[in-house]
Amino acid sequence: MTDPSSNESACAAAEPVIVEGYGAVARSDNAAQAQGLTPDSWGRSAASGEPAQAGHLPPGSGARAARRLAGIAAARLADAPAAAEEQLRRALVVGFGEIGGRELAELRTRLVTAIAAQPGRDRDVARAAASAAACWHPISAADSAHLWLVAGRAWHRAGKHVEAVTAFDRPLLSGVAGYPSGELALVRAEFAESLIRLGKHRQAAWQFTEAARLLAGSATQRHRHADLVWSSAVARECCGQESAALGGYLRAAGLWGELGKIVPRARCLRAAAWLQLRGPRGRVRGPWWVTIDVLMAELNDRLATEPGPHIADELDRTRAQFAQMCAQASGPC
Repeated sequence: MTDPSSNESACAAAEPVIVEGYGAVARSDNAAQAQGLTPDSWGRSAASGEPAQAGHLPPGSGARAARRLAGIAAARLADAPAAAEEQLRRALVVGFGEIGGRELAELRTRLVTAIAAQPGRDRDVARAAASAAACWHPISAADSAHLWLVAGRAWHRAGKHVEAVTAFDRPLLSGVAGYPSGELALVRAEFAESLIRLGKHRQAAWQFTEAARLLAGSATQRHRHADLVWSSAVARECCGQESAALGGYLRAAGLWGELGKIVPRARCLRAAAWLQLRGPRGRVRGPWWVTIDVLMAELNDRLATEPGPHIADELDRTRAQFAQMCAQASGPC
């Protein structure tokens, strides 16, 4: 896939392509309208009063018109984001070639905000954020990184995982300074999910592990932390890192146990038992029968004190898988 924002010149040139129906003359016409000029007055220069060629305005008129349109957009953003988006797109067109640097980057960032306020526009958010990130790149690494993450998350939500991975790669592999740990953990988890969709389980495992590390010790994120440890173990098993996966499953089972969540604990312990049974070269890796025995005892106790269909289902699954393990094992059962 070709990254549409890899060319830094896209910062200045992309918008006339994005906005349909605007050409070079249309840019001049919009600039004139934004300044309150009538069609009859377009033929005269405001400075000299002399006739001017059609489609041409005094230098700087496009930038002034763009700023006026941006002001209108700011006033409409809260209650009418679609109208604000339209004004911002017009501003980018009429200001083309006359605004640049931080002013252009800020204008593109406001466009991202306006589009993001409208449901169902994830692909448009991603494209706008990528363009804004390219504009911020030579100005502010932090702002550029943030907008690449916005683009990546939008592509992820849209199910465009190749594009999501491309966007996430830029800031996450180079480091994102100053991002809150909880939010960065969520971003890394989404990155990992997109990597899994592309079959890149080893890279996904690393991202899940990093996400879990960011939440370790957080009293308010214990459930999320346990889930990330579990997800990392699954990804490691999928890419053949079975010893690391076994440790991850047991760690996740312990975390779920501390939270009193018997169902995910049961699933982690069963996964761990299978890896203990199926070691390298057909050898047993660990005491799988002890793992299953502990789990069945816990499930029986929970079913006696808190009867429920979900507990009964987990107990049935554990018994059935224990029977399968016994049939495959040469050890005790």
